[in-house]
Amino acid sequence: MKKEFPEIGNVGKVILTVLVDNKADLIVESKENIKYFTDKPLLAEHGFSVLIQIDDTGERFLWDAGVSENSLVENMHRMELDIHAIAKIALSHGHSDHYAGVTALLKEMSLIPQAKEWGERVSREEVEQWTTESQLPIVSHPAAYRERWWKKKDGTLVGPLAATPGKEWEAAGAKIITSSKPYKLHAGCWTTGYVPRKSFEKSGRPTNLFYREGSEFLKDDLEEDQAIVINVRDKGLIVLSGCAHSGIVNIIEHAKNFTGIEKLYAIMGGFHLARAKDEEISETIEYIKKQRPVYVAPSHCSGLPAISRFAREMPEAFVEGVVGISYIL
Repeated sequence: MKKEFPEIGNVGKVILTVLVDNKADLIVESKENIKYFTDKPLLAEHGFSVLIQIDDTGERFLWDAGVSENSLVENMHRMELDIHAIAKIALSHGHSDHYAGVTALLKEMSLIPQAKEWGERVSREEVEQWTTESQLPIVSHPAAYRERWWKKKDGTLVGPLAATPGKEWEAAGAKIITSSKPYKLHAGCWTTGYVPRKSFEKSGRPTNLFYREGSEFLKDDLEEDQAIVINVRDKGLIVLSGCAHSGIVNIIEHAKNFTGIEKLYAIMGGFHLARAKDEEISETIEYIKKQRPVYVAPSHCSGLPAISRFAREMPEAFVEGVVGISYIL
């Protein structure tokens, strides 16, 4: 397989810590590479967020931010994680269960530069550098900021729905970066950009959502849905999804195509199988079995029927996803 990007790079070790997820548990047992935080109770909610730490350099990135204004920040405080160490945020898509905690996080980080004294000959370049050097990059697909609507069965349009608040984030000190193609967060750690829809998967794709461009209402296929891909040296790819509206199978295939790497090390995140029919769940599990990952951890929107089947049919690879879990990979 010929990879699309010649310099994907790799990492020697990565730690993925789940900061927001649908489930909390204080009596799960840790294993060698899977550590559960049980020192204090953590907040669980219908949302998702993961802290990615590249152990080679210590750089930390945040993947998504949960559905409320307080769970992400509160859980980081309870786990004694340094909020100010986050170097970038990457978003899977423009649904509030994946971005609602961003504003509170930015405010907690206090990114707006304080007023200072300047000489009479201060240049525009000096001022711009002062005001922008503390900005935190937020990486997403450009479609994540669309004005969205939904259509009732009788054809009535309802909207506009609350849009992803990019302007609000910029006012709080963020720098918005959009890319429809894979974007490099760090050597060996990329967003996937747009994921082509080629598989049998249907459950994650909306049927009654639209977005507005001028006076036109266009079908919304959530084309911004993306994932994180991390190439771990000598071990293979970690595929970390957000909600997998584009389909976890499509995401894996896209990850292999643009990296040129076939070997899968871990597959984790929301698989959006909560409302999937048994046939789609079966096909998805059979496909993932063939990838032979060392770890598979469906969580968030994956749904109990699918999660229980992964646990039963892939017992050696299955990991129970809860808030506070750290994958040391």
